[in-house]
Amino acid sequence: MIIQKYILKELVINLMVIIFSMSVILFMEKFVRMTRLFMGKGADFIDIAKVFLYLQPSILLLSIPMSILIAAFITYGRMSTDGEIVVLKGSGMSFWGISKAAIMLSALCFFIVFFISLYLLPRGMHSLKKVLQETIIKKASMTLEEETFSDVFKDTVIFVKEIPSRDKLKGIFVFKDANKSVDEPMVIVAEKGVINANPEEGLIKLSMKKGMIHTFKKNSSSEISFAEYDFVLTSGIESVSSRNPDEIKTMDLWKGRGENILWSIELNRRIVLPFACLIFGILGPAFSIKAGKIGRLGSFSLSMGLLIFYYMLLILGEGLAESGKISTFLGGWVANMFFGAVAVLFYYIAYRDKSIKRL
Repeated sequence: MIIQKYILKELVINLMVIIFSMSVILFMEKFVRMTRLFMGKGADFIDIAKVFLYLQPSILLLSIPMSILIAAFITYGRMSTDGEIVVLKGSGMSFWGISKAAIMLSALCFFIVFFISLYLLPRGMHSLKKVLQETIIKKASMTLEEETFSDVFKDTVIFVKEIPSRDKLKGIFVFKDANKSVDEPMVIVAEKGVINANPEEGLIKLSMKKGMIHTFKKNSSSEISFAEYDFVLTSGIESVSSRNPDEIKTMDLWKGRGENILWSIELNRRIVLPFACLIFGILGPAFSIKAGKIGRLGSFSLSMGLLIFYYMLLILGEGLAESGKISTFLGGWVANMFFGAVAVLFYYIAYRDKSIKRL
């Protein structure tokens, strides 16, 4: 039908623009947080391109559901403001006919997000960790600059007086903060040293010569001289062999969901977010029309408010599930249950064309 094609075209245009905008914003937020880990002087265009590619599954998993709701609000809010909804209803078109384009588009996005969530996400996150680890290890020496304090490496600050060549250093100062591997803070000074990187083993080693190690406690300190000393640097990124829940394949999560609560939470999240597309596709047209003539800016603001509330419920539910106060199923699905009920209610009211108090 021509009218539905017209609505679908506007929805698709709005959806593509919003997905692109949200993806850029989310990518920049993630990329800025990673900058201190691997940028320095060592990253090149290929490294950045790989990071951008491997981040896309996790970004699209958030941006597509968000964009569906915003696009629906903007499209149907604009139609309501311009009086097109009144004309369509006056011509005898039911609310199902008016909202059909949004529901069809949300169903398509559901399958796309489902594929991203179950298949692409774990592969993308694992590849991202791998490329970050390799970049830091291969170009470890490039992260250091003469007469500059560098905190690229985890719990470690390094100062180098001179860098005669790529891997050779002179006038080295190292501060290592206390952590799981070191009981107390230490300071190392050395006349010279060499950085050795081994990407295969995932190690970055600073080999120093002619120096001293100072360790500190509350009421005492100690000092040790050395002729040669190897100091292992930690990149700040977990080893590729260790896997976070978002890196684990969906089938493995399903098999181990009963033994690991974090795996169960991650599994529920991968299923919940695709279903959010369907919920937002139903909620968007009904809620935006019943909200009245609020224009594009009002529609955008209202949809962002609903999205913030949705993700707050999602995070709260997962937090309660992680602490063991509620089941992982309920924690993962509480946001979808609430918004699903609201979507059905508003759709029923809009379908029956009953007036409700405007927000």
